[in-house]
Amino acid sequence: MIRIGVTGTDTGVGKTVVSCALAAGLRRAGLRVAALKPVETGVAFDDPARDGARLSRAAGGILPLVETAPITLPDPVAPLVAARACGAPIDLGFLDDVVRAAESKTDALIVEGAGGLLVPVTQSLAYDDLFERWRLEVVLVAANRLGVINHTRLTLAHLRRRGLTLRALVLNQLDAAPDRSARDNAALLAEVEGVHVVETPHLESADDFDSLSDQLLPHVFPELEFAGGPLARR
Repeated sequence: MIRIGVTGTDTGVGKTVVSCALAAGLRRAGLRVAALKPVETGVAFDDPARDGARLSRAAGGILPLVETAPITLPDPVAPLVAARACGAPIDLGFLDDVVRAAESKTDALIVEGAGGLLVPVTQSLAYDDLFERWRLEVVLVAANRLGVINHTRLTLAHLRRRGLTLRALVLNQLDAAPDRSARDNAALLAEVEGVHVVETPHLESADDFDSLSDQLLPHVFPELEFAGGPLARR
């Protein structure tokens, strides 16, 4: 089974777009996909524009939203802070049940975190702990702009310390007019970190999942065959 955790070097770097593209691409390849956003802050449950709802649509909506994006908190802050503001601590046992239910019904599990890898979900656990707990390989998303080198290297160092497996580093071009550093960031990160880097172009529409998935999937899942029929392992 495919098990992916999507995290970022920061908030607003394109994690949801990448998660949706991966989910849409795997679904088009014939897999049953669950794309989860276990905890989402700053939104209402029934907001059709929220990340969880977009992920569910990208995955084909085979599971109800209450199973794929069950916890919403109104304050746009870290899950731990938002949960405390509501007086309702996040129940990790409940989230474990959500993940188990999703993986029992699907071929691919994609879990999008909130913010970065060390954003706290409870007082003692952050997303790195959850990714390890749920046996997820990591797709790390970063914005291709000045400052990305340091942010990315810090996150990669922590991934290695935790023993988490990196599937791919994705550099998103968020701005139509990128700064000077965008020309060299990918090559430099690949050189100094020895990791595979996927660059994505600036998208006019954040919902252009199909074209982005065609670019991402061969790099994120090089062991899988996507052309000429149903997805199969090489």
